[in-house]
Amino acid sequence: MKPGKQTWIWLLSLLLLGAMATASAVDSDEDGSANQIDSATIEQAMGVDQNVDYAELRRFGPWDDRNYALTEADVALLPENDEFRHGVPAFFKIERRKEAAAEGYPIGEHYPRELDKDFLIRYGGLLQDGVLHRRGLGIYYHPDPANPPPPLIYTTDPIVQAMPFAVPVNGETPMAIGDNETSIKYNPINPMIVIAGSNGPGGQNHNYSNDGGATWFSAGVLPSTCCDPAMEWSADGTVAYAATLPSSGGLRAGLSRSTNNGQTWGPVIIVSTGSSDKEWIHVDKSPSSPYLENVYLTWHQSNVMFFSRSTDKGVTWSTPISFPSAARGIGSDITTDSAGNIYYIWPSSSASTANIYMVKSTNGGATFGAPVVVQPLFDTFDFPIPSMETRRAFIYIAADTDRSGGAHDGRIYAAYTALHPSSGGTTATNHAWIQVAYSDDGGATWALTTTPHSEADIATIDRYHPWLEVDTSGAVHIGFYDTRNSPNRTGVDFYYNYSTDGGTTWLDETRISAATSVNITNGQEWGDYNGIAAGPTEAVMSWTDNRPGGGQKSYVGRVQNLAAIPSFTFSGTPLTQSVCAASATPLALTPVNITVGSISGYTTPVNLGFGSGLAAGFSGSYTVTPVIPPGTSQANLTVTNAATPGLNTLTLRGSSSGTDKDLAFNVTVATALPGASVLTMPANNAIDVSATPTFSWAASSQASSYLVEIATDAGFTTIIASGTVSSTTFVPAAALPTNTQLYWRVTANNICGTATPSATFTFRTISAPGDCSVGSFTNVVYSDDMESGAPGWTHSAGTGTDTWTLSTARANSPTHAWFAVDPAATSDQRLVSPTIAVPTTLTNLNLQFQHWRNMENVSGSTTECWDGGLLEASMDGGAFTQITGAQIQVGPYNGPTRPTANPLSGLQVWCDSQPFNKVIVDLAPFAGHNAQFRFRLGSDTSVGREGWYIDDVKVQGCSTTDVIFADGFELPIQ
Repeated sequence: MKPGKQTWIWLLSLLLLGAMATASAVDSDEDGSANQIDSATIEQAMGVDQNVDYAELRRFGPWDDRNYALTEADVALLPENDEFRHGVPAFFKIERRKEAAAEGYPIGEHYPRELDKDFLIRYGGLLQDGVLHRRGLGIYYHPDPANPPPPLIYTTDPIVQAMPFAVPVNGETPMAIGDNETSIKYNPINPMIVIAGSNGPGGQNHNYSNDGGATWFSAGVLPSTCCDPAMEWSADGTVAYAATLPSSGGLRAGLSRSTNNGQTWGPVIIVSTGSSDKEWIHVDKSPSSPYLENVYLTWHQSNVMFFSRSTDKGVTWSTPISFPSAARGIGSDITTDSAGNIYYIWPSSSASTANIYMVKSTNGGATFGAPVVVQPLFDTFDFPIPSMETRRAFIYIAADTDRSGGAHDGRIYAAYTALHPSSGGTTATNHAWIQVAYSDDGGATWALTTTPHSEADIATIDRYHPWLEVDTSGAVHIGFYDTRNSPNRTGVDFYYNYSTDGGTTWLDETRISAATSVNITNGQEWGDYNGIAAGPTEAVMSWTDNRPGGGQKSYVGRVQNLAAIPSFTFSGTPLTQSVCAASATPLALTPVNITVGSISGYTTPVNLGFGSGLAAGFSGSYTVTPVIPPGTSQANLTVTNAATPGLNTLTLRGSSSGTDKDLAFNVTVATALPGASVLTMPANNAIDVSATPTFSWAASSQASSYLVEIATDAGFTTIIASGTVSSTTFVPAAALPTNTQLYWRVTANNICGTATPSATFTFRTISAPGDCSVGSFTNVVYSDDMESGAPGWTHSAGTGTDTWTLSTARANSPTHAWFAVDPAATSDQRLVSPTIAVPTTLTNLNLQFQHWRNMENVSGSTTECWDGGLLEASMDGGAFTQITGAQIQVGPYNGPTRPTANPLSGLQVWCDSQPFNKVIVDLAPFAGHNAQFRFRLGSDTSVGREGWYIDDVKVQGCSTTDVIFADGFELPIQ
């Protein structure tokens, strides 16, 4: 349908009105990502193309009246499973896809990270019912004449020393201005001068300090910019650089320069020529490099990596070069070594190339070699965790090179957030940790340092968004978010660690933030990265903070650079042992190898001891004491049965010049076999026990672990579940079979050996829907596993194309299942079973089937659907009616379909993506009748998925005798 003249006049008026309208709900969220208003009334008739279901566009983002101008061809540009971006409507996603394609770099799997801010800069906010709801940057780029925002001080304004922005630092404090995504840098010649950048009100916010970070001043807002600050200095300290994303018909990669230590900044120099995102900057500061003072800039355009260089301190720039044949990515960094070699490192943004990659240039960035894999990734781009559930933890590279001339000179480091392999794929079950990769051969091969934080608490603490810097002595400094002080992992603190031996050991996880920040609920959350800079006496770091009462702010913290102060390190291995000390004769433990390291040339002798003394039953000595750093020794300890059974924590101490450094040596002692376990729950001969019970028993003396076994027979020849635990409770990993007599026992263990098994208890699990009670028999009335051509089944389409077919692509058992595609078009596809006579002689009559599904759900929801499948039944040849949720005993519908062109609109359906699972339907009302069952798949006009598989359909019931149906199912009742 073509739009009429009046429609076009109305639409133009609406857009003009919206551009001038006063926001009905302007908030103070500076990042532009707060929860968006979306209560607009959508008038289908106002759209320019009536082939478009305009209400359905909400699946791609919040409603915006500018969606009315979209045509069916426009909407077709949005892919299946289009990526959700907080606060960005469909029309702008389509606009950006068209722009990127015209630039030669089409948007693939991921939109630019700053898409939401680009939208606010260009359009101000959502236009709904003719009212422009200004948000974040939109408040400043599209000010409301009736309610203007507070005036901004720009970085180009004259210096005003009396500005009320100075704040003293006392360990840690907020910056003068700024909200999130921070970058910080010391002047390489004068570390008293520090610059910092941050996202904030009106664009990129700048701060500076003249006393090493003790006091901060605002330099104002960099004009016409969005975000993503990256701070840097020239090697001679005369020029400060601030990389940024300026707005120029879309976001571009660029930078600004300052020649007065960051107090004011010059105009932004635009480097990229297309829509850009996630830029970063690096300066070659090595005196031995032929490319000293070269400035390098990295960014991506639609996840294609780009690079440019400047040889005149950032005034002019080379024509950008790209890497279109390399893996696409986002979140890159650049570092250089003493010879001026460039290492350009980025994480892939695509699951098909899930690695971190590096390209190397040996000629100052004129050309680059082939990509090298740095490390594989367990996931790509980002992933949700409880403290970063909306914007999601971002996989970003922070790279640096050791140019100290020391033991690890030339070592390249790349730190990044990683999804831990134990993660389960959901916000609650994902776990974030930090990895640091390194190379000692110029990037040809890579390995991992030890993890820069504890690994024992991965299941309960997330650590992410690291930044890393190597100081002039070769020490590696790293800062990161840490959730250890937040219940349920929803808030963060900022922590710091460092290594003086190339990442072999990390010396101290130190909390920098004085208060735990609570969860940020807007779409920006903690941003994508933090900052750290290591000076000769201190390390300074910056992060996004949201402590109670403080609001979202950019914070700065300082710590003493212990790596720059002469001292010693103290480490040992192994520090955890278990021993059976069953007699009074001393038993030697495995010797602990002690290493005493030197920091900054420290050579003062280190005395070795055992703290305040060894616990009862232990004795020990060192082979060498004192040790002159760097040096080694060995702790030799013995133990007798006089030791206390259980965990004994001993102290190994190194002392020098008034400094003590301790190692905790954990020794678990057993002096005898454990006693037999006494079972408690489930009680012996218990009935109606849950299929997911918690087994419990009394603690056995000196037991260190317990083997739990569950079997279907008293002789334990068929064990169906088992596990070894250290506590006195056990929950099976999978549900136990229902309505089944089971047996269980527990055997205690310790280092001395295995105890006598406990007495055996028996119990019966509860009956589940579809089960027959004890003493009755299961009688199958009808069964079809789809392996014999599925006789009697028929299929058709009420609307659209019928795609039902017997498939071998997926099956529950053994190889065949019915399958229908969930298309990106309106359809109503129907699969009908043979007629089945449901007898009156059986009780607990039910229909069972297995189904696998991937049908379009509403993004982010498992209870609302766009497409879906449902089950209907016909009695005695009558009309088909839907099986209701009340009739489904196992495997309920997900929820309703939203009102669309889907023929099943508004009905309860199955959707979402689920592996094969069982559905059980109560058939009591069908006893004595002929029944047919119809599976219907309904879809709307866009976005298809794989579809729906149906397998192992059967009708069964219970009786007091074992009835055999000779032909597999009863004939229809006449």
